[in-house]
Amino acid sequence: MLTSLEANEVLTVRTYKTVPGNKIAWANTYEVVPTVAVTDPLEVINKLEALRDIFINLERGMLNAAYTLDRIIISTYVPDGEPYNPFTFVTFSVNQAGDYFTPGNPLLPLEFCTLVKRGVVYGRQGNILYRGVVAANDAIVGPAGAVIVGARVSQLNVLLDQFKAALNSNSWKLVLASGQEAPDLSTLREVTTLTIKETMRFKKLNNRYFDRAMDTN
Repeated sequence: MLTSLEANEVLTVRTYKTVPGNKIAWANTYEVVPTVAVTDPLEVINKLEALRDIFINLERGMLNAAYTLDRIIISTYVPDGEPYNPFTFVTFSVNQAGDYFTPGNPLLPLEFCTLVKRGVVYGRQGNILYRGVVAANDAIVGPAGAVIVGARVSQLNVLLDQFKAALNSNSWKLVLASGQEAPDLSTLREVTTLTIKETMRFKKLNNRYFDRAMDTN
């Protein structure tokens, strides 16, 4: 597992969600960097556990209670779809339902996705899609698609702001990274803003935009 952290070392965080009693699952991928080096293995564990909790607060806060945040994997940088280095990743079992309770508010099909814009100062902006965070009464669905109502947009933006602040106060930065073998540090971009887009996207459950979440790592 991870025993030390270098300042500005790129780590991958993957959050896996499931439908209870069903094989449907999906994941989201993030890249983060610590802003300070940590060499004591016990301090590394504490820092990674704090990072895990920050992501739990975000993901459970957004996720409908009908779904489960299954686990979180933190590793040295790996591109989507690549296997983890067995010596440099840690799996945290979560197995907790989402915090967004919607009694009397029917579920939208999981194919309806909420888009979050990851803003950077320079270079290409990033996007991330979330399933299961908007229920039927939270959106206006018409022939041209679905638009999230203002109240739910505001709730989600508050959660994203709290997430960003928690990362910063714990000496982490959210970044955009890419590369096939290792992150290309020349293109590393800090995410400065996280913004909900009102217009939803429709993605099939097996869409490759999402990780192959049934991987048991």
